[in-house]
This record gives sequence, C-alpha cells and structure tokens, in this order.
Amino acid sequence: MSKSSAASNQQALHDDVQAAVKSLLAAPTALKTTDYSKVLTSTLAATQKTVSIQIDSADLTTLKQNGYKLCFAKKVGTEAYNVVWQSYVQYLSFNDFSWTPQYQLFGTNQFQANVQVRASTNTVNIGLGQQSTLDSSGLLGAAVSGGADTDITLVNNYGAIHPGINQLSTGLDGAQVSTPIYVATNQVVTGQVTLKPVETILVWFEQNVQTSTMFSTSRSNAIEVDLTNVNSAARLYVGGVWKTV
Repeated sequence: MSKSSAASNQQALHDDVQAAVKSLLAAPTALKTTDYSKVLTSTLAATQKTVSIQIDSADLTTLKQNGYKLCFAKKVGTEAYNVVWQSYVQYLSFNDFSWTPQYQLFGTNQFQANVQVRASTNTVNIGLGQQSTLDSSGLLGAAVSGGADTDITLVNNYGAIHPGINQLSTGLDGAQVSTPIYVATNQVVTGQVTLKPVETILVWFEQNVQTSTMFSTSRSNAIEVDLTNVNSAARLYVGGVWKTV
C-alpha cells in the first residue's frame, strides 16, 4: 500500500470515529448493540498499530536452520522490557504483527526470569483511564473509570503482589490472542499503582524461548520500534543487521 493510500485510509478511520462520537452525543437514547459495535470497531481500527518485519532470503534460511524464533516485546512506562509478548517459529519473508489498546490486568506472586508468566489472581478486562481494585481477599474487581487517561491503575488493598498486564495482538497468522506484555519485577504493597503502556516494541530473534517468558537481561541484536506518533512501521533484517524501510 502506498503512503498516500495508507494516509487516506487512516483519515477515513478517524472520520468514522468522529462521526460515531457526534452521533453518540446527539443520540436521545442509548446506543443499540449494533451501533455500539460500529463505534468500537472504528475506534480500534483507528488506533491499531502494525509493524512489518521483512527478512532477507539468506538470513531467513540461516535463522530457520538454527532454530531461531521471531520475538516481540512491549514497553510499559520507563521499565525495561521483561516479557516475551509473542514468539513465532512460523515466520516468512514478510510478516505483519499488529495490536490494539485492549488490555487485561492481573496479579502474580512472582517475577522469575526464564519462567513463563502465570497469573495468581483473576484477570479483568481494563482500558486506559480505568482502574481495578484488588480487594483484601485477592480478587480484582471490574474496571471503572479512574486515573490518568494514559494509565491503567491498580488499587491494591490486598498486600504484596506483582501486577501484570496482558494486551491483545494479531499474530503473523492473523490469530488474535491476549498475552502478557509486562510483570512488575518488584512486589508492590497496598495503595495505588499506575501502569502506562507505551507504543514502543522490541523485535529480535532468539532460540529456545516461549511466548510469555519473563526475562531480566537485554536481548541480543534487537531493534526498538517506536510507533507513538505513527500507526505503522517496517523493518528489514538483512546480513544480520536491522534496517528501516
């Protein structure tokens, strides 16, 4: 798709959102389910982020022969990347990975490198600008409005816990799944904790790694891709080096 076509499509999506919001504000009655679905679909489409990973033929052969997986991680706040969001063995010369701002909040009793994330609490759907309370029994309540528009807030009435976030992504095969992007390395105590997902991801190749694995060291030969101000980006891996395309 050309840049002009992509820009035109993006503007159309934004126009759809604006029209939907104006309709919502002017509506004398509550939205019908079908109307709500249209608003949600348009809004998520307008905020979808996509990174396209291209791999040179010679590099693809080398990577596959040596058992490397294509891996992604997502940044939260100023913390270091610490969870493998997705890892793929079935990648090809051209690969699209995308995501929308659809999150889930959970708590876990541990952060341990080289171990897959396992939630210890229930998991709740949550969005930016919302908060959930972890009660004294260790149950997360339904998300309600609260906190900054760019944050997810945990109100912790339980005690020591590692908060974690899942995010929905669309994989190389088109399948959608919500998996961990972050677990706090240190336990938090009672009070409010703010978590701020940012639109920056890490991409790299690694052997013997699984989706949802926690890590505490930097990834070798990785590239960071910042989509804060754009909705798409492309990178080429050739000769063992990452390039912007």
